[in-house]
Amino acid sequence: MAEWSDELKANVIEKYKAAEPTAETSTEIVKKIADALGDDFTANGVRAILVKAGAYVKKGTAPKEGTADKPKTTRVNKADSIAALSELIEAAGLEVDTDIVSKLTGKAAVYFTEVFEKLVETQEEA
Repeated sequence: MAEWSDELKANVIEKYKAAEPTAETSTEIVKKIADALGDDFTANGVRAILVKAGAYVKKGTAPKEGTADKPKTTRVNKADSIAALSELIEAAGLEVDTDIVSKLTGKAAVYFTEVFEKLVETQEEA
């Protein structure tokens, strides 16, 4: 097993920074540095030195594509959502099939409640 001297650590950090790493190229740069050092040094060892020095660019630090547009979802109380949907169905004079309604998620129950409310509104306007 190879020994990491302070000079060797500084040299590795300098080479890494000189390569201008990005989230996409960081892993390849580390591998090249480890290969250049010889068989006694591994990419994991080089990465550990860079992480301790605060120089390593992680792959996860780049923002993921497509996630900025997606709205954050909020938690919905399933029991309350299903109860509201059941009340709406019963208010329309229909029978609630609890086997089916109980299998809905809270968000699905909220969605169907909103859809049925809008349908009722449009029927009342007409």
